[in-house]
Amino acid sequence: MTARAGFLALLGLLAAAGGAGAQPDPSQMSGIPLPDAELNDGTVSVRVIRGQLSNNVPDQLVELRHGDIVEEAMTDAAGRATFVTLNPGQQVQAATELDGVRIESLPFAAPGRGGVRLMLVGADPDRPVEPAPPGLVTFGGESFIQVEIVEESVEVYYVFDVNNPAQVAVEPSEPVVMTLPPGAQGVTVLPGSSPRTSVDGRSVDLSGPFDPGATPLRIAYILPYSGNSLAIEQAFPVDWDSVLLSVEKLGAVDYVSRQVNRRVEVPSETRGGTDYMLGSGPRVAAGTPFTLELAGLPHHSRMPSNVALAIALVILGIGGWGAAAAPGPSAGDKGRDRLLARREALFMDLVKVERQHRAGKIGATKHKSRRAELFRALERVYQRLEEDAASAVPTGAAAAEG
Repeated sequence: MTARAGFLALLGLLAAAGGAGAQPDPSQMSGIPLPDAELNDGTVSVRVIRGQLSNNVPDQLVELRHGDIVEEAMTDAAGRATFVTLNPGQQVQAATELDGVRIESLPFAAPGRGGVRLMLVGADPDRPVEPAPPGLVTFGGESFIQVEIVEESVEVYYVFDVNNPAQVAVEPSEPVVMTLPPGAQGVTVLPGSSPRTSVDGRSVDLSGPFDPGATPLRIAYILPYSGNSLAIEQAFPVDWDSVLLSVEKLGAVDYVSRQVNRRVEVPSETRGGTDYMLGSGPRVAAGTPFTLELAGLPHHSRMPSNVALAIALVILGIGGWGAAAAPGPSAGDKGRDRLLARREALFMDLVKVERQHRAGKIGATKHKSRRAELFRALERVYQRLEEDAASAVPTGAAAAEG
C-alpha cells in the first residue's frame, strides 16, 4: 500500500467511525449503493419506496445513467427495477421522478462480481414533511484538501464531510455555499459527493437539510499558474473542525500555511511513486480564509512573451489617443473569445482524464499520452493568445498614425 493510499484509508476509517452512532431511517439510506454478493454479476437492483419500507412503488420508471447513455426499467410489484446489461467498472447513477420530485443515487462503479442494491426513497404522503429545525453543521475533522502538481497548473481536491452531530436532520442558519479561488477552472463534482451538490461557475452549493452524521461533499478544480509560486485563499461557509492537508512533493515544491502547525513528509514506498507533504492544524472558523502558499513550482519561463507584451503596452500607450476612434468588437476579438473557450474546454478535458485515471478506467500509458496531448494543445492556445495580443500592436500604431 502506498503512503497516500494509507493516508486516505485512515481518513476513511475516521469517517466511518464518526457516523457509526446513528441508526439511519429509509430516507437516510436513499441513494446509497450497497454491494450484494447474492445478485448476479454486474446487476444493479433499484428499489423505490415512499417513506416506509412497506410502501413499495410498483410500475415506476427508473433510469440508470452511464456517460451519455440512459437505460430505463419499470419497478415490479416489490418496487424493484433491475439492470443487468452493465460493463464492470463504469460509473453509473440511478434516478427516478416520484410525485414530481427527482430522486438520484450517489454515483458508483458498476460491479464486476456480485451486484449492487440501493433504494430511492420518496416522501410519505401520509406523513407531512416538517421543516428541519435550525442546527449547527461543520466540516468534520476527517475532511481534507489534496493538492496535485501538473504542468503549469495545480489540481485541488476538496474531500469534505458536512457533519451534523444532532440526532435529527437540521438546516444550518447559513447555506453551505462557497466561492472557489479566482482563476479556478474545470470545477467538477466528484463521485461520492452528495447528489445535492451543485456547481455554477466558481460557486459550489450543497443544499440542506443535513441528516445526522456525515454528508459527503467532494469537488475538484484546476488552478493555472505562471512563475514558480501560487497563493490559494479559500473561505468556508462552516467551521472546519481541524485542518488536514496533503500536497504532492514534486522536486523543489514546498508550501506554507498559517493554519498548519504540524507537518510531515511521507515518501513513497515504491520506486518512482509519489511523495507527499501532510499537514494538520486546529479549527478554522467559518468565514476565516484558509491560506496556502506554494513555492518551487515547476514552470516554463514566460519572459520572452512578457517582454513582448510590455513593449506592446508601451507602444499602445504612445498611440493610445487613437483608441477612442477604435471600432466595436472585431474578428480578432471574436477569435480571442473562441481561444478562451477552447482553453476552458481543454482544462475540463484534463480534469476528465485525471478522474478516469484515478478511477482505473484508463491505464498509465494512455493517461500519459492523453495528458501530453492536452498540454500541447493548451500550449498552442496560449501561444495563439500571446500572438493575438502582440498582433494588436501594429493595428494600434496604424490607428495612431491615421
